[in-house]
Amino acid sequence: MKKTSFISALSIGVLSISMAFASPADAVNQVRENSVQVLKILNSGDANTARQKAEAYAIPYFDFQRMTALAVGNPWRTATDAQKQALTKEFQTLLIRTYSGTMLKFKNAKVNIKDNPVVNKGGKEIVVRAEINVSGQKPVNMDFTTYQSGSKYLVTVYRNQFGETIKAKGIDGLIADLKAKNGGK
Repeated sequence: MKKTSFISALSIGVLSISMAFASPADAVNQVRENSVQVLKILNSGDANTARQKAEAYAIPYFDFQRMTALAVGNPWRTATDAQKQALTKEFQTLLIRTYSGTMLKFKNAKVNIKDNPVVNKGGKEIVVRAEINVSGQKPVNMDFTTYQSGSKYLVTVYRNQFGETIKAKGIDGLIADLKAKNGGK
């Protein structure tokens, strides 16, 4: 099984994980183990170094193309290959820039991974539930949806925002907006 993490998802509120797993118990154990690993990383060294290490640990497992396709929705199907590449590049930059600074806010979190996953789609999808507790804050309930399709994260939160932009400006308009948000031209 590949590594997984939860830190960026705490900020986003929705996380799906594509990873190979043999059983629901394996999926639970993998989510549990990797949440422990990310917390260890966040609690090691100075803040900047810990953030960079946590990013390096997690980012290779994000499936940015699939995340972008899910965020864009139906218009993704009509985008050219060049538009898809540009959208994916800019969305990846946006996500990393937006969420890397929030990771350290959760370094003292307590994570309770529930042992009762929900199995969907004939066993191809397993939902692992967790409760994230940070001192002085309300607990955050998370669902980690795991898929038997590789080792990548999926996040689906920008769909409404992207849909409005595409409707008003088209796909190239969305690319331009993302570039502008990322400080590009």
